Amino acid sequence: YVSFLTFFILPINNPDFIIIRKDYKSQSGYVIDILEPHNPEYKDNLPKAKGFARYAEAEPKIGRIQLIRKVKDNGKDRFKRLDFSKGEIRQKILSMQTSDELDHLFDTDGFFE
Repeated sequence: YVSFLTFFILPINNPDFIIIRKDYKSQSGYVIDILEPHNPEYKDNLPKAKGFARYAEAEPKIGRIQLIRKVKDNGKDRFKRLDFSKGEIRQKILSMQTSDELDHLFDTDGFFE
């Protein structure tokens, strides 16, 4: 995982959180999660999402890969997430052409944890 993270994901996407946690079910005993809170106003949202989707396809052993946005829900700030471990989410993102499509995907497929 680490070499792929170092040479592919990190220089391009600079995720905010890379979490390494123990997981006795994995061969290595560890799992890596990538959590990326990201302001929807930034112009790099779609390229960032596509990079994470490609990485999630290439590395199925990774733990969680989530793009996260702060949204209002019933007047309260909450964090809505897209789960890149789901193939249908990755495919939708990889076929997108605009940030508006990504915004819509958060509306239809995003979830609160």
